[in-house]
Amino acid sequence: MKSDIVFHKGSNDMPAVIFIHGLGMDKDIWIDPSASCILGGIFPLKILLNKRLVERDSGYGGDTIPNRFTKFSTGDQPGDIQTLFYDLKLRGHSVIAWSQKRPAGPIALAVSDLREVLKVANDMTKAGIVLVGHSRGGLVGRRYLLRNDKSIRGLITISTPHKGSSVARIASYLSPLASMIGPLFSGSDKGTLSFTMKRIFDFLKSMALKELLPESNFFKTLKDKPFDRVYYFSVGGTSPTLFSFSNFSIPDIMEKVIPENYYPEEMKKGKGDGLVSAESSRIPWCNEHYNFELNHAEILFDKVVRDIIVKAIDKITLLKT
Repeated sequence: MKSDIVFHKGSNDMPAVIFIHGLGMDKDIWIDPSASCILGGIFPLKILLNKRLVERDSGYGGDTIPNRFTKFSTGDQPGDIQTLFYDLKLRGHSVIAWSQKRPAGPIALAVSDLREVLKVANDMTKAGIVLVGHSRGGLVGRRYLLRNDKSIRGLITISTPHKGSSVARIASYLSPLASMIGPLFSGSDKGTLSFTMKRIFDFLKSMALKELLPESNFFKTLKDKPFDRVYYFSVGGTSPTLFSFSNFSIPDIMEKVIPENYYPEEMKKGKGDGLVSAESSRIPWCNEHYNFELNHAEILFDKVVRDIIVKAIDKITLLKT
């Protein structure tokens, strides 16, 4: 395939794992987070990781896991960020990650990409496939399952808006402004502030962002159901602070400008991870679900989260097909 893909061939007797990135991101969020970009390649992910990842308690149970979490700040950037891609590679799994051809395109296009990636994955194993999706990536995996592909043995979603995200509505409010101002930057040179602003405005107007609204046509037409042969596992976050600067932070600053009646659940402390609510992050028919006091970005790299997902994949490996 011609996609930007990275893979490692592991044991034929273990499920291959395909990693699906979220809206506006790329494959590096799984393999090289320090090089990964967000918002369609506009900003480096590391602006959300300007803190040292803290050690967290190892015990877990029920739907919550205790931790010693501290908010993002403009402090030191973490040095060596560990990822699930390498955790599973070391355990002998074949692992595959790719950058979607249109990372801010509609879910249907990402599903089409995934079909091609699965051709690569199926050549690497005789034990089936596990899909791991972050944010919108989980919806890509869920939509793909409607094809009734019998090679899929598990779907694991991380901070995925299974019921949509109201935060997308805030972007939709800004979309008319983007349509008015965007043409002013149409001739901007790459690397300039004007160019960056145009990319942001284009992202705000994208149909892909509108697909994430709870009332979108995507969710209205997503008539899926659980398959007995597929193990469903999901995790979500309950800390909405994405980053902070000395005396203010996101979402604290948003709380001051958005009326209380319109303040989204996704940005409430204990309720969401800044972009997705804990309630929405749960697969409706999941076999297991856990909430962590983490936000939308750091949940990918937290040691306890990674360990619990590895254990879920171990369980899938042992299940009879």
